[in-house]
Amino acid sequence: MLVVTDLDRTFWGLDCIAPAAHLEALVELEAAGHVVLVATGRRLRNISRLFDLNGLELPAVALDGSIGMDFATKERFHRIAFDPAALWKLLDILEVHGIRPCLYIDDHGEPGGDVVIPENASSEPSHLRFLDEDANHALSPSDVDADVLELVLTGLPSDLAHLAAKAVHSQSLGIARVDEPDPLYGGSRLTVSPPGISKVSGVEAFCQWTGHPFDFAAIGDGVNDLELLEAASISIAIANSHASKVANANHIIPPPEDKGWATVPKLVG
Repeated sequence: MLVVTDLDRTFWGLDCIAPAAHLEALVELEAAGHVVLVATGRRLRNISRLFDLNGLELPAVALDGSIGMDFATKERFHRIAFDPAALWKLLDILEVHGIRPCLYIDDHGEPGGDVVIPENASSEPSHLRFLDEDANHALSPSDVDADVLELVLTGLPSDLAHLAAKAVHSQSLGIARVDEPDPLYGGSRLTVSPPGISKVSGVEAFCQWTGHPFDFAAIGDGVNDLELLEAASISIAIANSHASKVANANHIIPPPEDKGWATVPKLVG
């Protein structure tokens, strides 16, 4: 069976270190013939560092479904970017609300960085400092408008984040998600993906690439996991998370600090 898992607050906690019991459960799943696919909001560069830290080489759907890569082979199996004309309309709409998002881009595996930070970016300052390691300061939005995979802001007031998300949806320019409270930066986190993009569309792309049946178990905790849990034949939510309260999950498991992911092999059979 295909087992699709989120990373943050699911496979690992805020320290981004997977418990040994989770790594053992991953080995158990693979030994039983299951295929494990990561589906996360993180960027490919960021995933690569964290996989190295945890000794992992897994296929991953990144940026909530906009791009996918097998980290064992470095092959990319999926990529959907914003249409440039739609992107500029979207940026204009956000600008009306006083919002200038960070642009997560496809860097095509080249040196230079996979983040473009506009002048006077609206994101929370500590988030901007975190992104600086992967920011390409030589680029502006106009340089990368064919390669933008996701727009991201953190630390927004809740009413502003929801107002902006509503404006995006009213123009059918993208999929806007508000995650609150942001556990790292506080306030509300707003992400905007290209139209039709979700973790589910990334899983579909992976299944088409591998020939695997579109039948999977899913484990997640956040707003960006809701479509995934709904589409899964076995849905597993993290206790006390947004997903556990909103999704009609088949199973609720403890959070990473209580080694909940270690129960996944028993739940998927």
